Amino acid sequence: LGLLCMVIWLIREEKLPRLTKIAGTFIGIITVFLVITASAKMFLYIGSYGLTRLRVLTEVIMFWLALTTALVTVRLFLPGFGYMKAVVLTAMILGTLVFWVDVNTLVASYNVNAYRSGKLETVDVRHIGTLGSAGVPWLLELAEDADPQVAKQARDILDRRSEYSYSYFDIEDFRGWNYVRSKAEQLMDAYKETSE
Repeated sequence: LGLLCMVIWLIREEKLPRLTKIAGTFIGIITVFLVITASAKMFLYIGSYGLTRLRVLTEVIMFWLALTTALVTVRLFLPGFGYMKAVVLTAMILGTLVFWVDVNTLVASYNVNAYRSGKLETVDVRHIGTLGSAGVPWLLELAEDADPQVAKQARDILDRRSEYSYSYFDIEDFRGWNYVRSKAEQLMDAYKETSE
């Protein structure tokens, strides 16, 4: 990608030489192929071990790299094409989507549902415990799991969590309110009452 951008920058002509276009297209296609291959390997990894926040963000970045490479390759043939505007716009759209989507809930729900459906042999209960408020509903589900080891791990995490006061979440300003956190507080209050 850097090489393609450098070639476009160095050869500031209306029409790029034919050999440059052919070589640039070859590099662009190979780069997109490598990104797709890396993404496919990541999907295999997710299928075997589950989803994490880092794996989600890695997939988003790989998608952006493939799209960016394709846009820069198009620029080789269309001199007036504003590829940098398109690259920045796609980065903004993907960034907004990542910030808007609750990635922690997505990770927890995927892992628990994949475990329940048999896609995953085990579920990483500790990882779900690190997902903060988003992991609480899924930990409560796993606390009732048929596998006693999974259920015990989930209950241990919930018990440790219930020892801590949620008073630091009580932000009086409306800007501090969060639906996922609010729901987790309600679920933890109900869990405390049933476990006492």
